[in-house]
Amino acid sequence: MPHDADILLDADRALRHLDRLFRYALAITGGRDAAEDLVQDTFETLLRRPRRLRAHDNESAYLYTMLRNRHYDGLRAKRRRPQAELDETALAHEARTGESPHARAEQREVLDAIAQLSLPYRETLVAVDVAGLSYAETAASLDVPVGTVMSRLHRARASVVAAVATRDADPVLVAVGGM
Repeated sequence: MPHDADILLDADRALRHLDRLFRYALAITGGRDAAEDLVQDTFETLLRRPRRLRAHDNESAYLYTMLRNRHYDGLRAKRRRPQAELDETALAHEARTGESPHARAEQREVLDAIAQLSLPYRETLVAVDVAGLSYAETAASLDVPVGTVMSRLHRARASVVAAVATRDADPVLVAVGGM
């Protein structure tokens, strides 16, 4: 039986978290179209059956968990029917932004390094550094203690820095003048 202090989490209420949900989806999917689809699927699920949260429950952590679960469902479905995907929207966006090739290459290196992290480290890094969740919100959405979030985040950041530093020290580039 619902209590007076319960919160009805419906799509209207969840819209307040849309920007952060999209950034989180973009980071875990790697493409704008896939991120938009994932957020849309999450909201569709919420429209079908709004959730009743207790007053002390965290709305954003609940939504991140929903989004992450929808992502895993999609990955499992994809594994059953593999297919190649080309994110043409992302390619067109890159062409229009006018960013220097060097800046795009640096961003790609960081994203590649993040993608190489094992799933628990990648999820933690994305939740805190991309989606902007607090340690407590991340812990709630990943169902781990806050100390685990802090440890994973430290190791994930160190791994990304090491991976990017290793690529920057490419001997071929050093030999031709450190491009």
